[in-house]
Amino acid sequence: MKKMTHLFALAAALSLFACGDDRKVADAAMHDVAPDSAAPPAPALGAQIDRMGRPAINTALNHTFDTTAAKGPAKDLYNHDTAVAGWPAAWVSEFVKNLAIIDGLDASTAVTGGTGCGNQIEYNANLTGGGTAMGGANNSYKTLAGLLANDQLYLDTAKVTCTHYLAVEFGAVTQTGNSTCGGRAPSYDVIDVSYSALALGISGFTQPDLAPKFGDGVAVHSDTSDTGFPFLGNPH
Repeated sequence: MKKMTHLFALAAALSLFACGDDRKVADAAMHDVAPDSAAPPAPALGAQIDRMGRPAINTALNHTFDTTAAKGPAKDLYNHDTAVAGWPAAWVSEFVKNLAIIDGLDASTAVTGGTGCGNQIEYNANLTGGGTAMGGANNSYKTLAGLLANDQLYLDTAKVTCTHYLAVEFGAVTQTGNSTCGGRAPSYDVIDVSYSALALGISGFTQPDLAPKFGDGVAVHSDTSDTGFPFLGNPH
């Protein structure tokens, strides 16, 4: 009996040490995860190798008709250019030359509404002179060249429907505003819209749906989705 009593006493004494701790709240939660300050730093980004602006700007307007040897480095330089404020000064003189060529794509009588040169959006025959930086003899195209050199895709988030590529830009150019969000959905035929705007101007679109009249003859892929991930179909 004495031995049993001693065992109970020993167990009680040990319990004083086993169940207690120095926390003010009993059984307070312990944290095994290191604080945020101990997390590794985010990796440093390298040099920019590409930029996503309006489709086909670099392709259609930057050294488009030059030799491959000159074309490749020029397009890489365009994609590497991070100085947004300096884009117009850097690229307008190159863009106006190619805008003048593309403006003449509708010279064929087969193009409905085509008149050849002079009907491009923002074309201004009254603009003359100017040095190399302003396009020289092709100065009539410098207004549009400046707009396109600001190679950013605009999206009006206040609008609840999205149906047309370049809707925000069209609203600004025509001073009629935009009723849809603009941007670029996978289903938009951005090349046909670009060709129509650059070759025929405002007359290159049916009203009021703004469907392009002129293009490359290639239809939009039918396996894209504007609303469901992953948006694009299988590789072609």
